Amino acid sequence: NDKNGNNSRLILLRRSPSLVKKHVLAKKPRFIQGDSISKGSSFKEVQVGTDSVKEDSTTWGLRNDKNGNNSRLVLLPRSPRLVKKHVEVSHETFLPLTKEEEAEVRSAFSVRKRMKVLASHKNSNIVITGETLQCLKPCAWLNDEVINLYLDLLKERETREPHKYLKCHFCSTFFYTKLAGGSGYNHEAVRRWTTQSKLGYNLIDCDIIFVPIHGGLHWTLAVVNIRECKFQYLDSLEGFDPRILKSLAKYLVDEVKDKSGKNIDVSLWDMEHVKDLPRQQNGYDCGMFMLKYIDFYSRGLKLCFSQKDMPYFRLRTAKEILRLRAH
Repeated sequence: NDKNGNNSRLILLRRSPSLVKKHVLAKKPRFIQGDSISKGSSFKEVQVGTDSVKEDSTTWGLRNDKNGNNSRLVLLPRSPRLVKKHVEVSHETFLPLTKEEEAEVRSAFSVRKRMKVLASHKNSNIVITGETLQCLKPCAWLNDEVINLYLDLLKERETREPHKYLKCHFCSTFFYTKLAGGSGYNHEAVRRWTTQSKLGYNLIDCDIIFVPIHGGLHWTLAVVNIRECKFQYLDSLEGFDPRILKSLAKYLVDEVKDKSGKNIDVSLWDMEHVKDLPRQQNGYDCGMFMLKYIDFYSRGLKLCFSQKDMPYFRLRTAKEILRLRAH
């Protein structure tokens, strides 16, 4: 309540433990990454035959101010609860292409396919021609169409098998430029991008929000990590721009206020420059590194790949785009 006795602002407090089903993909006890996707994460032992695994959560609640009145909504670190387990399945992240799949990709890269439509994604209205797909060939820079379509395929993958992936929101490559480019921060410019009727879910209910950042000649990634109450910045060339994270912090506050009418306080959230991550060793793989940061984080996995994997990831991404299905 405020000073007049009226209910005013809310706070996210810790949820009590609850039990849900566990989806086990391991055949013997093993260690997997738990609820953290950053350096220093805790690990949990997964036993076949158990029915649950602890992860973190938050919930809405009220907190009193110094005068004993309920005052404001604050997002606090989530306490353990029993929820769906995201099991590391290492073979899925490095599935080799079959000879037929590789031949399909090589054919799509050929000069005679440049003007042909190779894939058309109905939900996003993105059309991929042979010319567009060329960016996945070695030494090329990734373009917006390929990145945005791949992110849409990741969301469809999560929808098909929600027990295997975190609940994610994948922003368009145009999102941040619209939010904070040109004349400065402008929530109104993107306010309608995330309505529940358009997304089918509330943004604040996601575990993690991915925001691709294009700095003219370089792709980086910003993350709104709601599960861990932090804002993260990942750059395959070790750069860091704290202004981006500050803009996203303001965005999250404005977004929750706009969609739910609640005032939240993220002043205690960490602003993390993620340094322990795979680095690119050339001048053209930044976009591919960004996509794989997103792919692995959406699985709840550590970033266990390197520069040598980029040729494979380019072929795999091309195959998944041609077949309009991410794995």
